[in-house]
Amino acid sequence: MQAMTGRRWAMLGVLVLGFVGAGVTGACEGGDAEPVAPGVTPPDTPPGCTATSEKPCMRYRIPLVGNPNMDLALRAKYIAAFGTPCYMSEANTFDCFYEKWQAACADAVKIGEVSGNAPYDEGYTCQPVGNGDYTLQIGPDVANKITINYQAAPRQTPLIEINGVPTEVSGPYRKLPEPQVLGPGIDFYKKTVDKNGNLVDQHDLIIQVNRDAHGGKVHSDLAGFMFPCEKGKPKLCPEPDVLGDPPGYFPATPQVHHVVPMKDKRCCPWGTNSNKNAAVISQKLNDHFTNNDPPVEEVLKLNNAEAYTP
Repeated sequence: MQAMTGRRWAMLGVLVLGFVGAGVTGACEGGDAEPVAPGVTPPDTPPGCTATSEKPCMRYRIPLVGNPNMDLALRAKYIAAFGTPCYMSEANTFDCFYEKWQAACADAVKIGEVSGNAPYDEGYTCQPVGNGDYTLQIGPDVANKITINYQAAPRQTPLIEINGVPTEVSGPYRKLPEPQVLGPGIDFYKKTVDKNGNLVDQHDLIIQVNRDAHGGKVHSDLAGFMFPCEKGKPKLCPEPDVLGDPPGYFPATPQVHHVVPMKDKRCCPWGTNSNKNAAVISQKLNDHFTNNDPPVEEVLKLNNAEAYTP
């Protein structure tokens, strides 16, 4: 899943953007995916994200006021004001983390107003502490300041809310043996065992299982899913049933897709390479999904699909 409209900046003094070959996942905030020649598997790491995951994923956290963990109305205010940096973690905590300190500081000055308390004074600039943190003066007294902490960002929850219920993605490959290496931010090219006991790439096993189940043809697990025929245009087109047909038609190339994207919008590890999180779809639909939260329609369709036989 790659889709960006401009290069994202690298994190201050920390990251260098790059790519690694293989699989397909979610893109980070930014621009259109690089064109890839027919027959070439697109890069697994989306444009704008690092080729290798940071351990831990260091980001800038602004100090929210109130208790958005429990106060849903307050949480909604922060999301409306600050957008994608704000999220619920898998530990059920709500915070706003930023890839760039300048963006964190720009939003930090709005915390007072957004929280419903006294607005912070504007006109002050963030000052480095020297350990990666920044302080921002928010009142006439120089001692009246807040700290933007540079710290490890917790993983965004992989559970997708469906009718108010946090739901695990459990797609049609859920019965396949899990790969030897499993975790957030990992591609589908780790080794696993096929039905004959042979070590194979997880990606190849998923494609082969799909092909075997459909008489030698690879079928999309999201056949009929409606999405824009062209980016930015309102007309919708259905995901095809049979993929790679006709041969060489690049938009219909079958790809193994992370339902919960491999990287979140902060370019931190998110979706895992569990077979539960895998779906075979077309290149074109994979490009459409980017690194946004999976649509409820997608999760429901995959969770309700009959499981493939290993």
